[in-house]
Amino acid sequence: MNQRRYAVEPDRTTITLIENKLKGYKARFLDSPKDVCAGVLIPIFENDEGVHILLTKRTDKVKVHKGEISFPGGTCEAKDRDVMDTALRETKEEIGIEEGDVKVIGRLDDMVTLSGFVVSPYVGVIPYPYPFKINTDEVAYIVPFPLHYLLKEEPACEPAEYEGKYETVPSFYFNGERIWGATCRILLRLKKIIKDDRI
Repeated sequence: MNQRRYAVEPDRTTITLIENKLKGYKARFLDSPKDVCAGVLIPIFENDEGVHILLTKRTDKVKVHKGEISFPGGTCEAKDRDVMDTALRETKEEIGIEEGDVKVIGRLDDMVTLSGFVVSPYVGVIPYPYPFKINTDEVAYIVPFPLHYLLKEEPACEPAEYEGKYETVPSFYFNGERIWGATCRILLRLKKIIKDDRI
């Protein structure tokens, strides 16, 4: 595996805490057909303002969830070894992070999206700064989301509609962006794991 030097040394206290919490967490797995199986990466990095989670703003060119905030990732393909491979492959395709530059430290519960996908989220530490290569057909831009904001703030609960399906969903608002749906629920699951003293 390629070992990249960190330009900013990660906050080992926080990152080690997250890693240890994830080691003690038993993720919930859901069976899913290949055509609705999806994997996403939750990239964690540190800059001079602290530990962040990397999110992406989807373009209006993608088939589903146009213009939404999401994690890098996508649908499983036959060539993928497993769902983690899907998450890492899609992350490289969307924003150019090489698999060897990701240290996967855990897995969260599978989540079902309004659009019917079963999403498996993997948490990985990445170097920073990083020479991201954004696929402009899929990603408009990157959104660094501060971990301290996630740990401190509580989401709003709002109605949402997708192709005639209605749900009440949690939403964070950050720098003019709405982070909602499965992305928000995945973030809230990570928050619960980090703050749970029993893990």
